[in-house]
Amino acid sequence: MGRMVRHWSARIAGVIAATALVTGGTAGVTFAADHVPIPAPVYEPTVNITSNFAVVATTHPDTVGCNGYKVTGKGTSGGKPVTSATWTQDEVVCTATIPGKYDIKGTATMVEADGDQLTISYALTAPLTSATLVYPSGTFKITGGTGNYAFVIGSGKMNARVNLLDHDHVSNALLGDIKYTG
Repeated sequence: MGRMVRHWSARIAGVIAATALVTGGTAGVTFAADHVPIPAPVYEPTVNITSNFAVVATTHPDTVGCNGYKVTGKGTSGGKPVTSATWTQDEVVCTATIPGKYDIKGTATMVEADGDQLTISYALTAPLTSATLVYPSGTFKITGGTGNYAFVIGSGKMNARVNLLDHDHVSNALLGDIKYTG
């Protein structure tokens, strides 16, 4: 009888040890499998518009406080959410307001074929340089619109490429977000 108790005790101890080993060994694996790191979401801008246009620059009347130009432009825009539109802009480029920089403030309207309009304001700067290529950068803000853009807000970054000797081939890129509030 003593031998049988020892035999069953040994068997029970073996089963308990095996159970603990299997449970303990798979607990870590289960935990690791359940907690795989999730990659961060990729930022997908809802505004990604490129515009190509020509500009006409005239001397700004304030030759002391601004010492710059009034600039109008017309061309085309495309991307998202505006797929194909005309681009018109009015801006003031000052050289006296920020030392050593072009200070550019303007508004632009993109009009799609169906008449829907998206209007922005922007503020850009670029170093004053003797180079013929200038790369202004800054921010834009959506200020209104009509049709599909009647109740939108948004903002983002704006970058431009200006050849001071070729006013017929100016370009810019808008990258940011738009939110439909209506």
